[in-house]
Amino acid sequence: MNKKLGMALSAISILASANSFAASYTVPPANQSIIGQVQYSSSGSGESIVKLSQKYDVGFNAIEKANPNINVNKPLHYGSRVKLPTQHLLPSQAREGIVVNLPEMRMYYYIPNTSKVVTYPIGIGKIGKTIPIATATITKKVKDPVWVPTPDIREFNLAQGIIIPQVMPAGPDNPLGPYAIYMSVPTYLIHSTIFPESIGKRASFGCIRMYESDIQDFFPTITPGIPVVIINSPVKVAWQNNRLFMEAHASLEEHTGAYDATLPGAVGQIHNLTKNQDTLVDWQAVSFIEKERDGLPHEIGIKIAS
Repeated sequence: MNKKLGMALSAISILASANSFAASYTVPPANQSIIGQVQYSSSGSGESIVKLSQKYDVGFNAIEKANPNINVNKPLHYGSRVKLPTQHLLPSQAREGIVVNLPEMRMYYYIPNTSKVVTYPIGIGKIGKTIPIATATITKKVKDPVWVPTPDIREFNLAQGIIIPQVMPAGPDNPLGPYAIYMSVPTYLIHSTIFPESIGKRASFGCIRMYESDIQDFFPTITPGIPVVIINSPVKVAWQNNRLFMEAHASLEEHTGAYDATLPGAVGQIHNLTKNQDTLVDWQAVSFIEKERDGLPHEIGIKIAS
């Protein structure tokens, strides 16, 4: 399928670090939803997907889905061409505060009192340990946090023969890393991690993990009261000027049968967006994208002039 991926909105700035970067974009007008641009990388000999993910600030899951012909669990051959999924459709939620899309394993942050949006890959909870789909607010943030593991975390580790303390002070062994952001959803945090390979994976006990290089930029801009919306949107459909785009991600295992995770759910979204506008929709492309779920925006339709 040879579909245009749409026009990318230019980046306002690149927030650089030694290991990765996050791009800051101007929040687009209401009839535009694409941020970023798909990139390609030619790997060095023995380079891993984990290192490549950190370098380009994407999650392991995103590179895996965008490159189905690459064995992501083995070192890359010299010169391997890797598609970098650095283009996204903004979620349909209000463009304010923090929006966490669990199936996408990505967070969108509309920086207060600016016209900028920044997006970060995240790690999320294991099956059965996912953070609730809810609305919340930021309550506080802590540098060099103390970790108080919940009973289920201590029981899980004990089953592995690992005894962890009831309270772990800040330091290099603290799983929270040096930054923790607390929300009104009890026991669930946004935090850095000493396990960067877990970004883009279901690996936590519910908390939202970020690359340390990302949260270093994110943390200073966060204040109590910022709204947080946690959503389950495996399929996103949105306009980019007069063109209709669709982006599909693998659904969370515990929500596989949910309406929004199915082809009828995608069709329902398309109907809602086009019911007041004559639109030529490529339904074959819709079916293909829903099946493949490569995590990238694809053009599926165009407005018909009245």
